[in-house]
Amino acid sequence: MDHDLARPVVLAGALPAAFESAFLIRCAGATRLAGQRCRPLVAAAAGPRNTVAARTGLVEFDREEAAARLAALLTGLGFTAGLEAHDGGGQRRYRVHRVAVPGPDRPVVNRTMAAAWQQGRATLHATGPVGTSSPRHVQRTALARAAWRAASLGCGRVRRRDLIGLRLGDQDLAALLVRAARVLGVPTTVERRSGCLVLTIPPEGAHLLVPGRGRPLAGTAAGRG
Repeated sequence: MDHDLARPVVLAGALPAAFESAFLIRCAGATRLAGQRCRPLVAAAAGPRNTVAARTGLVEFDREEAAARLAALLTGLGFTAGLEAHDGGGQRRYRVHRVAVPGPDRPVVNRTMAAAWQQGRATLHATGPVGTSSPRHVQRTALARAAWRAASLGCGRVRRRDLIGLRLGDQDLAALLVRAARVLGVPTTVERRSGCLVLTIPPEGAHLLVPGRGRPLAGTAAGRG
């Protein structure tokens, strides 16, 4: 596919993978707001140490699994994506994992992610009745699982007694995850903490927090004109 000709409409077959990718990128920003080190690099500051990141970096995570998942998803969608890692900190050292894409590809990747986010969000928030065997229901369920799969990798986890949860700093993401859990039939609780939101689910919903082990959905990322 010639991505230069891509329209900002993601085809249905590629939407779950593209939406999961967009959700991972959003989670990086939400996790940063909640006090962790992940961050998107779309607007990375230029300077001696940030020039390369500004040209090639798409997003950074403190978990290698999140970066690897995003790179695999983008590759499956037909983009070129690689992984980089660097260390930071003083006495308390840490490692940051960056997903990098070639500079010329960044605009179309950003457009595709924005389109996938809007389409996936609209589909999940839709309240019209659909049959359990209808394509719309299948798509909505796939998007709900993609949202939780991304959140489980890109957000901080919390475990209290018999509850499992996620910590993030974005109210819109929290609302979307609550909606996604409702689509999957799992109750959630949202609590405000200092500087973040904590979403908790009961043990029987723990399967939502296990990233899919299958290969990312391949296919064309966007339609053509």
